[in-house]
Parts: sequence; structure tokens; C-alpha cells
Amino acid sequence: MIRQLSVVGGGAQEHRAEGVGSESRFLASAFDTIDVGILIHDEARRVVLFNRAMTRITGLSGPEAIGRDCRSFLTPALCEESCDMCVEAASGKHCGPANYEAQTISREGATCWVRINSFPFQYDGKPYFLVTLTDVTEMRQMEEQAGPANSFCGVIGQSKAIRTVFEFIRSAAETDVTVLIYGETGTGKELIASAFHQQSLRRKGPFVRINCAALPEHLVESELFGHVKGAYTGAAADRMGRFEAASGGTILLDEIGEMSPPLQAKLLRVLQEKEIERIGENRPRKVDVRILAATNRNLLNEVREKRFREDLYFRLAGTVIRLPSLRERREDIPLLASHFLRHFCAKNGRNIKAVSAELMKAMMEHGWPGNIRELHNFMETSVVMCRKGILGMESVPKGYFDSHSSVFDLPRPEGGEEERDGGLGVVTEKERMLFALETNRHKLSLTAKSLGISRTTLWRRLKALGIR
Repeated sequence: MIRQLSVVGGGAQEHRAEGVGSESRFLASAFDTIDVGILIHDEARRVVLFNRAMTRITGLSGPEAIGRDCRSFLTPALCEESCDMCVEAASGKHCGPANYEAQTISREGATCWVRINSFPFQYDGKPYFLVTLTDVTEMRQMEEQAGPANSFCGVIGQSKAIRTVFEFIRSAAETDVTVLIYGETGTGKELIASAFHQQSLRRKGPFVRINCAALPEHLVESELFGHVKGAYTGAAADRMGRFEAASGGTILLDEIGEMSPPLQAKLLRVLQEKEIERIGENRPRKVDVRILAATNRNLLNEVREKRFREDLYFRLAGTVIRLPSLRERREDIPLLASHFLRHFCAKNGRNIKAVSAELMKAMMEHGWPGNIRELHNFMETSVVMCRKGILGMESVPKGYFDSHSSVFDLPRPEGGEEERDGGLGVVTEKERMLFALETNRHKLSLTAKSLGISRTTLWRRLKALGIR
């Protein structure tokens, strides 16, 4: 299929004294429709194919490029690795594809970033190289915006809401006060806990996390406090618990609201006495650990409903931090989307330069009930589905923005988006709805009346929040 090729008017087409092959014309025409720079050169580095996108990137016309040594117009930064491939191929060595990024100067004289992919192949027993150049300048710029200046301990954001969280962490991290981290599902509670640890005087010690909701009830106590040999069936040896493992560092009790009343009592003792007892052992063991707790429940409501110990709540809530939902920090969506785009492009070998304006608008208007975790999963799926250089609506799972809550559909309580409630800080709309339902024994008419809305509006809001 590959013969001597020339370019007329910037487009790639075959040029042969004895005629033009239909297969090569087909190949050249196909390459000209792709918004990625493509050239093919032989083992002597002579260019045999050069598409229109490559003309836009390099500023070199087709007739100027064909037959030339690619090093005469590609900067050393662009062809450095692929040139090594040429040497290896000429010596008969096997070489695989190359994939890297480099900085160069555009035809307008501006500095830009390009992703280079070089693929060696054989045709008629001779080595050739297919090289693609993708302009990733815009994605690089967005990534730089999401860099150290707009992130904190791995948490990306520049909105006022998230900067307030960063300042709170800086001010409270170097103390040993117990912190209760409250936030909706998917807001990054574990990342924030890790940031507390990284900024603390205990940063060189371990950071240990346990999900209180993920373990069976009969295993949680053993995981937290450990056990001695023979303490119960299956306890074949002494085992250190998570509190001992976290000695000198920090422990995060995630989903603390799921902890059973008996375990709540034992945790209260740890907070008061700074000691634990392994299961099957009668002697206390001192522990030197900072405790962080995280929940997506309103623990004050749990206290009122007698599902959570009041004394434990006030021990845990020495300091309370509420994480903003993604709806409350929508200006961070482009930064987060850029970060996830770059991550999943690298993971899946995709060349996607940016998110289209249409898709970004839809993302900015979406309610994101699953918050950053939902955005993460959405970007991963969309990148995998994308077949173009720009991530657009065609890559979004069908009906995604129709079947999920829009920010304009999300219910708002009277007087604003959120309410204050005691020391916890903020009650979300979902919690407010759940509390109203429980108070009115899940009778919709009574609940709607107590909220001052119609039964139809209540039903719509419950559905939007995923409660019904």
C-alpha cells in the first residue's frame, strides 16, 4: 500500500510514474480526514506521506515535506525518541512503539506542547514508521491550572468553598484535636483526612483507615482493637488492631455513623483513656494516635433519634469540618475534568485534547448527586467511548444528563440552598427531607404540609434526590 507519496495542496496522495494505486489513494484520503498530524517515513527518514493536519502543525506544505529527512523540520525534542527507533530498526533490532510529549514552536511562533506516537511496521520487507502528532497545548494549560497552585495535598480546586476547607486544615492540622469530617457521598472525605495527616506533626507516622460500614459487625471490634490467640474461633495467633497499627500517626474511622452502640461505648473509652484492650485480653494498652472520623450522616439527627451516643458525638466533634458538594463548587469542575481527562487518556492510550464547550456546559449544569466520585466515573467512561480528538456529547452514555439530576432540578429549602444546624454546620436538602419523612412517619401528605410544599412537588424532590 505504501509507495512514493507526494502532497498536493496540503493533502496526501500517491505519486508514481506508472500510475496511482487505488488503495494508496484511499489511505491518503482517510488520513486527511483525521484531526491528528500523520506522517510516514522510511528507514532513511525520508517522508513518504504527510497529511493536512501535519501541515497545520508544522507549517510545512505537502510538496516541501515529501522526500525530505524528517529531522530537517521536526525539532530534536519531537523526533529524539523516534530517531532511536530508526537506528534500532535499521540494525535489525526489534523495537516497539514510542509515546511521549514534547515542547516545540508552532508555525505562528508560539510555544506549544505536542504528543508524539511513533509506530514501526514492515511493508514489502522494508521498515517504515507511522508518526502521529497531537496538539495537547490546551490540555497542558488546563493541567497546569490544576497543578500545585490550585491543589492542596492532592485535593484539586480553587473555588472559595474548597479554599475555605484548605485554610481550615492548615489551622487545625498541627493540633491533636479530634476532627469530625462531614460530607455527602463522593466529596472526598478520605482525601481530606489524608491532608490533615500530611499537614500534621504526625506526618511521618502511619495513616490508617477503617471503614466501619464495610466489615461485618463481629469483625469490626477485632479490626479496631486486635485480639489474642484463642480469643474466638479462628483466632489462631495474636493480632494487632488498627489503633495499635496507627500508633504515632493518625486513624480515620470512616462511616462512623454505621458503628453499633456497643462499639460506640468502647470507642468512647479510647477517646477518654487513650487506651484499648485486645479481644480476649484483660490488660489495657496505651495508644498514641490522633482520631479523625468521617460520615455522610447528620450525627446530630442520629443523636436525637437515639442511634448515636451523645457523649461520643461531642467527643468526636471537637472540631467539625463540612465538605462542600460539587454543586457548591461548580467552578472547580473544569479543573477536575481536565485532571481526570489527562489521567484517563494516559491510562487508556487516548489522544483527546480537551472537553467540548457543549459538554462542559452540560457538566456545569448537572447536579452531580454522586459528587467527585460520579465525575471521576463519568470522565472514565466518556474517555473510553471517545473516538475523536475532542471529548464531546457523542461520547456521553445515552440519556446520562436526562436520567440524572440537573442542578436546576435539585430541591432547595426555603430561604436558601442549605440550613444551619447546631455545631455540625450544614444540613443538606436530602437530610432535611429524610428527617421530615421520619418525623411524619413517612406519610407524604403530612410531610409535604410540614415542608410547606405540595404533595406533587415533594414526590418530585424525593425522586430527584434518589430517596424514592
